[in-house]
This record gives sequence, C-alpha cells and structure tokens, in this order.
Amino acid sequence: MVEAARNPWPLRLAIAGAAMLVLGAFLLASQGPAVDEIWDARNVATLETTGEASGVASLEEGCYFAVTIKGANNVEVNLTKIEGSARVSEPLENKICASDWAPMSSDDTAFIITDGWKVIEEAEYALDTTCIDGTDCSNDTVYLVHTNPLQYAAFESPGLLLGFATCCMGLLVLPLAGVVLWLSRSTQTASSVVMMNPDGTMSQAQEITPEMMAAFARGENPLQPKVDAPFADTGLGETETFVDGKQSVMSGNLLTTEQVYALMRGDVEEAGKNVADPFADSAPKPKQVVPIKDPNTQTIASWDAGAPDAVRATEEKTPRPYVQPVKKVEQKPEQNSDWKAWDEV
Repeated sequence: MVEAARNPWPLRLAIAGAAMLVLGAFLLASQGPAVDEIWDARNVATLETTGEASGVASLEEGCYFAVTIKGANNVEVNLTKIEGSARVSEPLENKICASDWAPMSSDDTAFIITDGWKVIEEAEYALDTTCIDGTDCSNDTVYLVHTNPLQYAAFESPGLLLGFATCCMGLLVLPLAGVVLWLSRSTQTASSVVMMNPDGTMSQAQEITPEMMAAFARGENPLQPKVDAPFADTGLGETETFVDGKQSVMSGNLLTTEQVYALMRGDVEEAGKNVADPFADSAPKPKQVVPIKDPNTQTIASWDAGAPDAVRATEEKTPRPYVQPVKKVEQKPEQNSDWKAWDEV
C-alpha cells in the first residue's frame, strides 16, 4: 500500500502568515517619524497654552480636542468665540466628539484628552486656561488639536500603509492555513486503513506513518494492542513439566471441552455438572523394576591396562564345562590267511 502524500499548503500558508506578521511589525516599528507627524499632539497642535494663559487662533469647522501630558493636567480649559475684538458671552459647550484620532508618540509619552468641542462656524476663537484651585499649573501645557484632517492621514504615509497591510495579510493567512489543514485531513479519512482486531472490532488508522508501513511489511498489525498467549497470566506456559488438570476439572475450577461447548449453546445446567474421574475403574498397574547388572568395572579396567594377573584371576573364577576326551580307535591289521586259503582252493 502506498502512503498518500500530505498536502504541503497548510505548512506553507502558516509560514507565510507568520512571516507577514513579523515583517509588518518591523515596518510599523520603523515608522516613528511618521507616527509623530500624525498622532503626536505636540507636533500637530493648532494652538497651545502653558499655565494660566490665553491664545487666539482662527479655527475651521470640525472636532477639536484639548490634549495635555499625563500628570500635567491641572488646568481648566475653555474655548470661546471672538466677534470683532471681544469674546462672546458664553464659551462653547464642552463635549468630546467622536473621532478616530487618538494622541500617541514614538517616545511613549502618555497624553490625556481633557476637553473637546465641535466648532460649527469658521471664526477666531480664544483658548483660555486657568489652574485648578490649590494646584500649580505653571508648567502644564494644553494642546488644541483639529482631529478631522488627521483621521485619515495614515493612508498618506507609504511606510505605515505597507506595514498595516502586511500585518492584516498575515492575520488573514494564518486562519486560512488552519482551514486548509482541516480540509486536507477530512479528505484523507476516506482513504485510511481499516484493520480487524481479534475481538471482531474494526480499527481505523487516521494517518499512515513509515513505522506502520514497516510493521505491515513484517506481517504485524500496529493498530491493535499486543495480545498475550491464552492463560499467560496463570503461568502455565512457563513450566516444562506436565500439569495434570484432573483435580481442577473434578473440583469445578477448570472446564472441559464439553462444558465450554455447553456454555456456548447456552446450556448452563449442562456446563455446571461435576465431571467424574474417567479413569476411576482402571487401577494403575505397578511398573516392574528390572535390576540392572553392575558390570565389573575393575576387571574391565584391568583388561584395558593389559594386566595378565587379572586375566588369570578371571579365568580361575569362571568355571569351564567338563568335556569328555575323544578316544582313539585302534585299527586291526588285515588277516591275509583267508586269501591264501581261497587261492589254494
């Protein structure tokens, strides 16, 4: 079986997204001068006053913020319209209008928006600052900032625009990598390997690894746990001597083959019957012990050594059977007298 190739695009997209985030953060961190030109109130203020003082400037229609440095805001600020050479009777209503601009700086200076006004008529206005009762505000500076032209000034800076765009692309690509990874895994599930376990259950491999392929080549199943031999926990397989289970069967601790088949058929009564000793009628026959003659090892050793005394002693000890000697038959000489008598006749 050939392992399905993994989809390389999730990893590629994840690496690209992380690289975009790092690059975007680096670009934004290097745009300190551009940040000060847009969000630093000290650089973009239309009018500023220090301590108890007044300032006059021609203001356009729009939203204006009174910004102070954090810790140096012990002042009260009013913005009043000037008609001719005199102020009108009442200052403008203090109301911080909605705006996307917020003060910040590259040197980590903290700013506070203390007051805000919405100018609806272009004219000259006076910014009056007074100290709060019981405080010293001689070094407190108030910056009057027109926020309308600064809300979209970031789009006029190429460095800031490129940094923001790179970070946004990285934030979009990283979730896309997760979606592609999930889709690739869902499609690989249909082609996974399904194995049957010894108990009849099915095991499914979510991912085929080289180790699993090597196990399949050896004829092993890595998806199922290792199963020990039957009765491995009893220790019966560890002994080399024969174990007689007759007593266990008779006492009911061990089932015979017929009892196991009865349980498989559902016959509990038949399986629960006691089993009698099948060899009760036949008494065991005693074995006849044949004595083994002890050879005369001492005599054999003497023979091997070539001792004549030992041979003679052995011959004297061993009786020989009596053999009767053979008697010689004496031949009688021929009697020629008979022939002579015959010739004479």
